[in-house]
Amino acid sequence: MIMGVVACGGTSTEKQETVVKNFFDYLKAGDIEKISTICTDDNSDVDDLLSIMESLEEYMDVEIYGQTFVDEANKFVDHVFANYVTSYEINSVEADGDNYLVIADIKMKDYNNIDIDSDTTTIIDNYQQEHLDELSELAGDQQAMMEKVFDDLAPEIFGAMTKKIDEAEAIDTQLRFTLVPDGENWLISTIEQKEA
Repeated sequence: MIMGVVACGGTSTEKQETVVKNFFDYLKAGDIEKISTICTDDNSDVDDLLSIMESLEEYMDVEIYGQTFVDEANKFVDHVFANYVTSYEINSVEADGDNYLVIADIKMKDYNNIDIDSDTTTIIDNYQQEHLDELSELAGDQQAMMEKVFDDLAPEIFGAMTKKIDEAEAIDTQLRFTLVPDGENWLISTIEQKEA
């Protein structure tokens, strides 16, 4: 039996590491649905991501906001996810009873301290002053006026927001993934963050 254990070389951690790497790939792509396929149903961290995406979906209605606004909104959301984690490295993969703990050192953008509201308010105020006459002419056609406003403002607003995202500080932190067995596969049950 001892010879058999030595010959096998212990337990491979490749599957668990691959799951975590997939998590970062899916996050970068902003594919929350795929993230949910590699996580347990009770993973509240994924629920938070799904809630964010659902809150953004209200701005994706072409009939309300127009195609230009929706296109710019989609580009912005893609940019947010693509740049959230700027780099990562798997630190360790260790068995924890029937589960596995995967520690990843990451560098991620600090989106919490971004002030987007003040810039957006300024852009809207300036637009109203500069286009007052045009908007007054469309006052009788609410739909036409809203379409013009959203078409005109979308590139500038989302451009300013994208700039804020790019300027956000990158911070060093660690993510601790707990993986649980699911047949022959592994699922992420929790993701804990702590500063490196």
